[in-house]
Amino acid sequence: MKKNILKVLGLAAILLGTGSVAQAQFRQSIFLDGVLPVGGFASSATASDVPFTMKDMGKEAIIGFGAGYRASYRFDVGVGEVAPFAQADIFWNSIDGEWKEKFAGHNYYTPNYFNVPLLAGVSYLYDELWNDITLYGEFGLGGDLFFITSEGTGKGNERFAYKPTVKLAWMVGAGAYFGQHVSAGLYFYGLGKHYIDYTDKTISNNTIAAADAALYSLANKRESRNIFELALRIGFHF
Repeated sequence: MKKNILKVLGLAAILLGTGSVAQAQFRQSIFLDGVLPVGGFASSATASDVPFTMKDMGKEAIIGFGAGYRASYRFDVGVGEVAPFAQADIFWNSIDGEWKEKFAGHNYYTPNYFNVPLLAGVSYLYDELWNDITLYGEFGLGGDLFFITSEGTGKGNERFAYKPTVKLAWMVGAGAYFGQHVSAGLYFYGLGKHYIDYTDKTISNNTIAAADAALYSLANKRESRNIFELALRIGFHF
């Protein structure tokens, strides 16, 4: 009798486990973002009439664009669904128009900012309020790769090239699914405190080197930027 009970309980456990696996849904998502820099990332660390000098490493970023890919599994938890995910994004921001004018006036290439956050996280989805509308909230944690494109003449002897950096990153967001395949949400990304430093490909002409000799010698005294982005996201899910 005892053996029969154990067999029944074991069979029930197998069936329940099989049912849970069967209910898990693998989903893939593609995102398009409008990204707005927030805080120190949206302000210049320094200012100068010279378009680029050693003291002008932190130029203010303006609204940009992004894209992302996510792989996730959805599990029914009785009241809504839980979806662990892994995600990769890329965000692009240019510099403020006033800076662009300075660069254009000297025929210099303008720098661009890129952030590449790689995150793992979890979503909670709740679909009990309205037909075809599912509310969700989520968070993620991982790392962000930050790099700045080089600025200067490109061909001449006035070019600054920057080192990429990697810092801890996080994200929180909320929004809604409209049906099964389209979503819209608002996200806040904390992409870390990144230090801005030069590579050995940096070249400065004599005029700038003379004007910034003291600053040039302080290469180890690197500027830092706390990077935050607010993202308005449209998602496509399949």
